Amino acid sequence: MRPLIAALILLVASCEPSARGRSAARTSELSVEIASAAPEPEPPAAPDPGPIRVETLELPSEPPTFVLRGGPRGPALLVFLHGMCGHGLGYAQSFQFSAAKKGTLIAPQGDLRCAQGPRSSWSGDIEKLDRRISKTFRALGLGESLGDIVLIGYSQGATRAEQLARRYPERYTRLISIGAPRPPSAKGLGHLRAALMMAGERDRQDLMKKGERSLRAAGIPVSFQEIPEATHGAMGPTPEKTMGQALDWLFTRSR
Repeated sequence: MRPLIAALILLVASCEPSARGRSAARTSELSVEIASAAPEPEPPAAPDPGPIRVETLELPSEPPTFVLRGGPRGPALLVFLHGMCGHGLGYAQSFQFSAAKKGTLIAPQGDLRCAQGPRSSWSGDIEKLDRRISKTFRALGLGESLGDIVLIGYSQGATRAEQLARRYPERYTRLISIGAPRPPSAKGLGHLRAALMMAGERDRQDLMKKGERSLRAAGIPVSFQEIPEATHGAMGPTPEKTMGQALDWLFTRSR
């Protein structure tokens, strides 16, 4: 009997290391499973852009440019050009929330001062104006490749917007022309994805309607929209609503 007991003791002793090995292996596998099931660390939250607002962007040797900041903002790029002896800040602020729904709005100040004070007009240097626009968007971190930009021009600014679109068709593809001093011409604007002609209810409207007919004859998606209760240079009592409707039309009717 004693030899049998001794043999059993040896058998148990010889099995213990394997059991310990299997237990260690199971523990290791469990550790791997727990590690793989652990949640990925969340990336750091993006900084809060703050509320929608218009601020002044100062660039060396340039007139000021007023830029839309805060969020949320859409992906589009928009430019507003004021009229003769005008000021871009008030215009940009008048429809900043409607603009933000589409993207980032900039409003460069004209490069020709009008007597005393902050108001100014535009020179005929279209190349310089295009460089300013590109420089501003890049200063805002919006990339080196700029295209599909919306131009919004009022009065003299409308003529400059038309010239920019004609000179740089690969960059400026949508146009809102407000109260231009002459009818916009379709010549050189066949690339436009959409265009909208606008004039105040109490302003001269025939020129913009003539421009509408010219662009339509060239196959460009175009319409005319009145600014309620507005005289020349004004945005009317509800600029957010008015420009929101204008931008909605421009983007939904684009080809």
